[in-house]
Amino acid sequence: MASELNLNEAERIEAFREINQKSDRTMAYALFAYFAFGIFLSFFYDTYVIAIGVGGLSLAAYFLTKFLLPNYKLYQYVVSAVFAIFSAQFIYQMHGLFEMHFSFFVGSALLITFRNWKLIIPLLLLTVVQHGSFAWLQYSGMKEIYFTQLDYMDLQAFLFHVALAGIIMGICAYWSYDLGRTTLIAASKSLIMERQVVNVANNIGFANEISNGNLNVEYKLVDDKDELGKSLLQMRDNLRLSSEREQEEKFTTIGITKVGDIVRQYGNDTTLLADEFIKGIVKYAHLNQGGLFLLEGEGHDAYLNLAACYAYDRKKFINKRLEIGEGIVGQCFLEREPVYMTVVPANYIKITSGLGEATPRCIYVVPVQTQDEIVGVIELASFTEMKEFEKQFINKAAANIASAIVSSRTTQRIKALLEDSQQQTEELKSQEEEVRQNMEELQATQEEMLRKQVENESRIKAINESGIASIEFNLKGEIQEANDAFLDLMGYTLDEIQNRHHRLFVRPEYANSAEYIKFWEDLSNGVPRPGEYERVTKTGKKVFIKGSYSIIRDQFGKPMRILKLATDITPLKLQQIELQAKMKELAQAEIEVKASRQSSKSILMESMNRLRNNQ
Repeated sequence: MASELNLNEAERIEAFREINQKSDRTMAYALFAYFAFGIFLSFFYDTYVIAIGVGGLSLAAYFLTKFLLPNYKLYQYVVSAVFAIFSAQFIYQMHGLFEMHFSFFVGSALLITFRNWKLIIPLLLLTVVQHGSFAWLQYSGMKEIYFTQLDYMDLQAFLFHVALAGIIMGICAYWSYDLGRTTLIAASKSLIMERQVVNVANNIGFANEISNGNLNVEYKLVDDKDELGKSLLQMRDNLRLSSEREQEEKFTTIGITKVGDIVRQYGNDTTLLADEFIKGIVKYAHLNQGGLFLLEGEGHDAYLNLAACYAYDRKKFINKRLEIGEGIVGQCFLEREPVYMTVVPANYIKITSGLGEATPRCIYVVPVQTQDEIVGVIELASFTEMKEFEKQFINKAAANIASAIVSSRTTQRIKALLEDSQQQTEELKSQEEEVRQNMEELQATQEEMLRKQVENESRIKAINESGIASIEFNLKGEIQEANDAFLDLMGYTLDEIQNRHHRLFVRPEYANSAEYIKFWEDLSNGVPRPGEYERVTKTGKKVFIKGSYSIIRDQFGKPMRILKLATDITPLKLQQIELQAKMKELAQAEIEVKASRQSSKSILMESMNRLRNNQ
């Protein structure tokens, strides 16, 4: 099974080409035989129209599909469906003669010749649909539809009929699959043999080239499973790699030796050392241009000075100064990493280099540094791209020259340091006295801060002991801390309210109002809000408090937290509400008395008028 998976689509088509041609001829003969058999059956019950019409359309469907789509397998699926249609036609022509059902099996046997099990599927599906629909229609009372000549067939007999048909077609499908698989395996083995013959010939030629020392010969595997070819390729690559590594190591070893000779000969003269070093590097590595920039100055006054340059086999005396971070050279100094450029702008040299007017093919900029210190940058240019081993050699050479320069400069610095040591000692004594004074001031400051901290803690304790309710919020209105007086007033514990929003203490309609939103916007902007407020406890009881929402600010005056201090005025507020209600009742009673007096006066006047009229 694994062998046939190696065949591509073209190879599969070729493997079945002769089989399909032979099967196509067989199908043509079989379809004409089916058509002729239908004509023969038409004499029994005068079904000429069905025989010619249905049979002719079936033949036309097959041959037209094969003619219009010769490169596709659609016609094979069409012939499978045509066999099912012919079988249904024969059953109808013979008014359900049971023996006509066997024509389905003849079609499934013929389809085996294609060696494609999927072709059985259309025949099987149409057979099941025809049997089921014809049987149901016949036994439902449609006498012109024929499934069998039996007067009655129960479900059990029908299921046995269908099951046997499925088994027979399943067997045909299995043999189609097995024959197709055998065909693919045989074709795969044949192709493998052909490839092995070609591979052996190619491997012999390739091995001869390697034995003759031609390690650059190209070889392409014809078959990915050619283990001998792969081994030969790996051997060629290992030999080539070994040869290249040997040449690279030899190049680096000789180069470093030459650099060492230059350092030993000119190590006492930094100027000569820089000149001979850059000249030796450019010539040995077959480069075109080179420059050595050394660090001069200190601190903000530091810069890179072109100490030596070499170009086109002649010395060029050029004064060149670059600031730290300026151009590629200055950036390489800052980052302490080599920079390799293969796409060099035409104006690159005018901007960042003083090596010449030609535009090189590649630029390699290397920091001149030891493990602890960087003293300069080497800039090299070439009209050919540099190889990796050449860049590694330059890196090692830069490290060697860096050590020599650092050693020379270190000696000079030691002399200068010895001269300044006495002066620095005096300065250190002065600094020690200043540090001592600063420490005393710092200790006094810490003591003052501790005293203020104790005072603040005492104030907070006094507030808590006074019974004043206290609660802290962040600028979003989320609860941070609350004292026992506040928790007792609202009926909560600190765990129940911590990190929850202030709206917990107000009525829902007020919490969703614009007034409430504006209230917290003012507080977050640093606007305090003193006054009397109505709040709701955990049990839903209404309480009244009087106090202030104050702003706690940081050292820059920016709002940081909100502190609320409040006292419970619920009894007083309830008395005020009760007093207001009584005042309102008295006012209403006074209005009613006045109205009653007015009414009595009106009645009295009316009575006097009547008296006068009676007199």
